[in-house]
Amino acid sequence: MKSGNWQVTVRNRAGGRYSESFPLKAQARAWGTEMETQSARGGMRDPRAGEITFREWHDRWWDARIVEPRTLRGDASTIKNHVMPHWADWEMRAVTRMDVQSWIRSLVEKGVGAAAIKRAYNLTSSIMRAAVDDDVIALSPCRRIDLPQIAVKPPQWFTTDQAQSILDELAAPWKTMCLLGVYTGLRWGELSGLHRHRIDQRRSRLFVVEVNTKRGIKEYPKSSRSRREVPLPAHVLEALERHIYRLDRDSVVFTTVTKGRSGRLLDDGNWRRQTWWPAIEGARYFDDDGEQQLVPHYPPHSMRHTCASWLVQKGVSLYEVQHLLGHESFQTTQRYAHLQPDAHKAVLGAWERMETSLTIAA
Repeated sequence: MKSGNWQVTVRNRAGGRYSESFPLKAQARAWGTEMETQSARGGMRDPRAGEITFREWHDRWWDARIVEPRTLRGDASTIKNHVMPHWADWEMRAVTRMDVQSWIRSLVEKGVGAAAIKRAYNLTSSIMRAAVDDDVIALSPCRRIDLPQIAVKPPQWFTTDQAQSILDELAAPWKTMCLLGVYTGLRWGELSGLHRHRIDQRRSRLFVVEVNTKRGIKEYPKSSRSRREVPLPAHVLEALERHIYRLDRDSVVFTTVTKGRSGRLLDDGNWRRQTWWPAIEGARYFDDDGEQQLVPHYPPHSMRHTCASWLVQKGVSLYEVQHLLGHESFQTTQRYAHLQPDAHKAVLGAWERMETSLTIAA
């Protein structure tokens, strides 16, 4: 070439031509050899494909996704706020692993929360993996990236006295619903989406299949851990039988009871405002010193935490609790490990076996 560079051109099996220029003949030969090897293996990638911008590739990736509407809305917000401002105009081929790590560092310095950073990174990683799969880039830059640790909050759960005081404040149908929630650990959407025919009275079981969402009732995918069989204690089944004996087989078990609007699917926000929070605010219990106290201002999801906490404290294995609650990840269940009866037994035993102990004079 007049510029002094060496140009090499290769063809793929379909007849497409790809050319690149290099300052050294050896570089041109090496590139040509690599492209011919890829072509022989049937995996030749257009070296210019990576010139597409991140925004352009994101738009193609986004239009091809199959996810729940709620997830889609959350992802759109994350991409708009944390991903696009940084990556939009970058060429896909120009992004390196260190560029991704530097982006994570910039989000940390801006004060973005660890959970939001993880979601932004996971979405970016998905975009890059799709680009690899479509031969836009050869290798994803999202690998071995250090992310900020997400602080694990201890689960919020009620004591038996606190839970009883809440039940005492509720109207009859909601007493049954919350009793079921505490003793099964069902999510609120699973409680409000439970159907009459999913209750097996003979075997004292119920089957979690449907869930109530903002878009109505939907079934969990058959491959999901959320589909599960849940045992019912005798007193819970008895209360449930009193509630359902007049219901048709295919009826939803818990629905609205307001006159003129009864029988409709429950709305999470309305149920909290009209039922749950008034009960919480009116509930009182006596602590260990005999003093009357307010019940902690925990949301309905705390019934699920309460179920898991009580079971773990009674020695039920975390593995069993995971399956009862339908956790996809065992790490989610491990939040309750500190409540196990022998959680600190080994530590305390070690201190007791020490020959001498430090003391403070009285």
